[in-house]
Amino acid sequence: MDKVTVAQAFEVAIATERATERLFRGLETKFAHHEDVATFWKQYALDEAKHAEWLEGLKTRLTTEQLSRLVDAHTVGLLQAVTGFSVEKALLGVKNLEDAYQLVNDIENGETNAIFQFLLDNFETDEPMRDFLRAQLNKHIVRLSIDLPVQYKGIQSRKAIQALE
Repeated sequence: MDKVTVAQAFEVAIATERATERLFRGLETKFAHHEDVATFWKQYALDEAKHAEWLEGLKTRLTTEQLSRLVDAHTVGLLQAVTGFSVEKALLGVKNLEDAYQLVNDIENGETNAIFQFLLDNFETDEPMRDFLRAQLNKHIVRLSIDLPVQYKGIQSRKAIQALE
């Protein structure tokens, strides 16, 4: 994956958002016995679905010339990093809510959102939409620490909540 076009970057980004949506659906299932936690993961899944839909829509608005351009080496590295992600393997590693919390923290602060930000900054021409999406993305990232039900904010309380197999 040395040379990647913008079109290919969009395809990887959309697939990554869909994979992350599946991850959150899996977490919703793993914590179905705690309705408030399951609802928390469900909202994340809905956000990921919206991210994928926005990327699909933005891609359709680009010209053939824009889509055929190559992305920079840094972005290629980000795309390579997300390509090998396995939802199934990630879910197998989640034994309790703390595992889920750490996994999501890594994802939300990692390459997936950096790629989304790159595409947003370089291809969304509607400034109010770009600002709105940037705010939504930032809200999505901090939701983990802000919106997690208060009784699960401590490490020990998260470790005590076991995931369903």
